[in-house]
Amino acid sequence: MKWLIPLLALLAFLPHRGSAETTLGTAITAVPYTISKSGVYHFTKDLNFSATNAAAINIAAADVVIDLNAHALVDVLGAATTTIGINCDGSNRVTIKNGTIRGFQNGVVLNSNGGRVADLLVTNNFGSGITVVGNNTQILHNRVCNTGGSASASLLYAIGISLTGTYCTVTDNDVQNTFATDNTNHFGDGVRIEGCSDVVLSNNRVLDVEPATPTKGASTGIAVDSTAPSDNLIFLGNIVVTAQTGFDLSGGLSGKYGDSITGTVSAGYNTSRSGMTSIGNNN
Repeated sequence: MKWLIPLLALLAFLPHRGSAETTLGTAITAVPYTISKSGVYHFTKDLNFSATNAAAINIAAADVVIDLNAHALVDVLGAATTTIGINCDGSNRVTIKNGTIRGFQNGVVLNSNGGRVADLLVTNNFGSGITVVGNNTQILHNRVCNTGGSASASLLYAIGISLTGTYCTVTDNDVQNTFATDNTNHFGDGVRIEGCSDVVLSNNRVLDVEPATPTKGASTGIAVDSTAPSDNLIFLGNIVVTAQTGFDLSGGLSGKYGDSITGTVSAGYNTSRSGMTSIGNNN
């Protein structure tokens, strides 16, 4: 039986795609696709989208789970589009999980109370990676990378993860290479919090938000928007490497932050007008 423990350790690192792939509910086999009934939906293959201004998947029902089954949803037309990968405009208790969303202007736009976005690779989207608006929501275990580069002159930002809501958590996400379209008047934020209350942001890693030294624009690893202030925020164990400002807390009316790490930033923390207090171990 001595071979059993090494074997189990090896199996833990093997791909699970075949055995874990769900067949529950309704298969989404082509896009565009509109969900109008509650239930579980799943991918059976990678799907390409070729419209210029629409959502590949639109959710118009509550109590929906979309499992991409480790497949990809891809916009094939490039930076000139104004598309959304998966869009939900007001239906509650929606979960999107387990796959790749690539090449849209906005990868995921979830306006949903009780929503959950988990275990996604959201990559090479041109405006935003994951945008969530809603109470009691979760954003966790995602990798959001290479966000920016829109061809739209009116799109002045690139944001990896954006949250507006109450009683929400943003946990264990990697946000890498968020870049504004140019280095003059655009801005990039790795994670942006606006108009929130009672939110926990923990153990997230933000790397390489550009432009790092803009002329007029700004780049921030984790930002609390001062134009839409937030209160009762808890930021714990977050890391920002390479940005103009590591943590912009100027929009935080109340809350605490600690165990934060910054590297290669012009300013580690902007706490002007902030009501957030440090609990220590910030560097």
